[in-house]
Amino acid sequence: MRAKLFLLALPLLFAPALAGDAEDEAAVLAAIDKGREAFQAKKPQEAIESLQKAIGLIQAKAMKNLATFLPARDDKEWELGEVDTQQGNWGSGEQSFQWTQVSRRYTKKGAEDGPEVNVMISNSPQIIEAQRSMLQMFKDPAMRAMMSQGNEGQKVDVIEDGEWLGMITSEKGRCNANIVHRKVMVQIEAERGDEKLVKEFWDALDRKGLAEATTK
Repeated sequence: MRAKLFLLALPLLFAPALAGDAEDEAAVLAAIDKGREAFQAKKPQEAIESLQKAIGLIQAKAMKNLATFLPARDDKEWELGEVDTQQGNWGSGEQSFQWTQVSRRYTKKGAEDGPEVNVMISNSPQIIEAQRSMLQMFKDPAMRAMMSQGNEGQKVDVIEDGEWLGMITSEKGRCNANIVHRKVMVQIEAERGDEKLVKEFWDALDRKGLAEATTK
């Protein structure tokens, strides 16, 4: 039964992300079909190998899609690092979920010891749910004030934009923000940067497109 449900769920979960790329979609569906045939022929190992191949192709496409939402910056002003990609599996059995994470480092040009900004986008459900629970608490100003007690110079603010909810923390020449939507999280970390710089990168991110791409 689990295998049957898994086979049925794959096209529903990932077909929107593959739209417009016929070759990738055909390769994924072929691997799924091969896995289904092997399962029906009572060849579980072959079924697993085929379905794992399908998952690998889907993950590769998901990583590529997420990377397109990393903020675009003027390369005359910023040095753009290579896109770093990671992927893995969370949970087990029917509760398992594949996660993808992409990140890029941006370094200010022409300034000695200038700011560096790292932007990460992840669709890991475990991290997102943990962050969402914490952020709901910090919507309370009293909770934010309590968090800053004993941390002189620390400033904590909440970011709310539609269904996006996040927290931005500034302290002694560094600033970071963690913002979540229903199925995606964005983290922006600025070394030798301030809240203004972090918000600049947040504004440069196509968050409407990212939200739509990850909730279809």
